[in-house]
Amino acid sequence: MKRQQILDAAYTVFSRKGYHRATVDEIIALADTGKGTVYNYFVNKEQLFYTLIKERSARFEAELINIAGLVEPPLGKIKKAIKVFLEFYVENADLWRVLMHEMRGLGHEEPSNFTEAQREKYRARFQHTTSILEQILQEGIDQGVLRICDVHKAAHGLFSVIVMMVFQGFIGEKGESIETSANGIADIFLYGVVARQD
Repeated sequence: MKRQQILDAAYTVFSRKGYHRATVDEIIALADTGKGTVYNYFVNKEQLFYTLIKERSARFEAELINIAGLVEPPLGKIKKAIKVFLEFYVENADLWRVLMHEMRGLGHEEPSNFTEAQREKYRARFQHTTSILEQILQEGIDQGVLRICDVHKAAHGLFSVIVMMVFQGFIGEKGESIETSANGIADIFLYGVVARQD
């Protein structure tokens, strides 16, 4: 119970202030707990942040793995995966902006606080999710429904489009559902913007 209170407070503080300006004392105050209790569960601020990222991602990653394992056409899996990505990033947008800044130094004036080894640890989490997209794309190639391409670059390209659509506020515009947005992204990703000759 206390551990979850601390993580919930950490989510709020990191999302609002960024990693650099967030303090463990603010998290302690918001969680209404003592310093000893926080350090009982977490060694330091970075471990708390990493645990938050890992636990927030767990259900999302499990859903992606489940989609990849479905016995259905790859194009349907791609649409489902895009929808799951959108739901996750819409729900966690503020925290993931903070994480991306720390990983790449983007979006804020402060330099990243992470060491290269720490950045690599977070990159591995991203790689895990994009590798599931790669797997689905490769299945599409193997079944002849997608043309041969570099699945690594294609998966990262798709991931980048999804994240930027969320961060730019394009998801849910004018009351559009996440499913409609996912289908739109899938359509452009799979078929491009060239007028189709039916």
